[in-house]
Amino acid sequence: MITPSDEYLHLAPDPAHGLFSDNYWFSICDREADIFGVNHIHASLNKGYARFSTMLVIDGVPQPWANKAPLENVQQFDRLSEGHMTYQVVRPTEQIRITFDGPKYGFDLLYTGRFPVFDYRDCHGGNPLGGAGHYGGHYEQGLHCTGDFEVRGGPRPGLRRIDSYAHRDHSWTYRFNSESPWEYRPVDRQWSLGHFWPSIQTDSMHLNAFGWMNPEFQPPVKDAPRFGGFLSTKDGSRPVEGASCQVRLEDDGRTAMSFRYEITLPGGEAIHVRSGRKYAHTVNGLMRGENDAECRLDCYESFFDFEVEETGERGYGCAEYSINPPFPRWRY
Repeated sequence: MITPSDEYLHLAPDPAHGLFSDNYWFSICDREADIFGVNHIHASLNKGYARFSTMLVIDGVPQPWANKAPLENVQQFDRLSEGHMTYQVVRPTEQIRITFDGPKYGFDLLYTGRFPVFDYRDCHGGNPLGGAGHYGGHYEQGLHCTGDFEVRGGPRPGLRRIDSYAHRDHSWTYRFNSESPWEYRPVDRQWSLGHFWPSIQTDSMHLNAFGWMNPEFQPPVKDAPRFGGFLSTKDGSRPVEGASCQVRLEDDGRTAMSFRYEITLPGGEAIHVRSGRKYAHTVNGLMRGENDAECRLDCYESFFDFEVEETGERGYGCAEYSINPPFPRWRY
């Protein structure tokens, strides 16, 4: 059960165990404004710092920004900020405000829940991301994003109105506290495929799924469920009962051209969702442990139109996926 206090920061179950962090992920997916990407915060009370980032594509041009700042040892904050980016819980589980004031753009965005939050512990078979003390908790939600976005450079500077569907997740976890290998061994294309995670939004629903693009891939957490996700409608949010994915990659073996998902809805009905027009492609935030120079996960965000094959219902959203190992590994 997600409570209002879960919107804030969490203490590490064992502070001596290593890096424990709260991670906030919010998408922007506005086709009219031509702005796509992710706002991300990685905040660790037991290490005393937070990373703030905006991984955005504006008018087809990547414009990422990131900063790191000391973190006050307070669980229930009024605002999280490092001076440029500010995160505020307006109404727990219902409304979040994120503002940013940077050199190339600034924004004031209000994220309002379209549907109730979904606790990933309620996934069919349990949380596929959990187990072995890896995750403390994880929840997600379909949103409506509104606000002002000022572009301060490029060929089309000026104020734009954001009004689109969006998605968020919040996890608290020991995710990157373990040591990485001395070096990664090369892997073939099939075994490089990691997870898939689409957020598909239409006027009637929000559909999320998690699974592994290579069905033979062994999840990093032993015995964890192989899929997860949920369907949100006017009747509430319920777990899906199955999920698989087909992906087509560019010649580089990392950039997604298209996706086709098979998702078994609550009640057993299977549908197929395929991607249409692709709008943008970016990398999700600073996926780091304590070493700022080392990327621990290549987690990509592609933004597409989507269509349900069985009904013709159309929408749009984010198609997240990962490729192994991270490349380049060192980014400094």
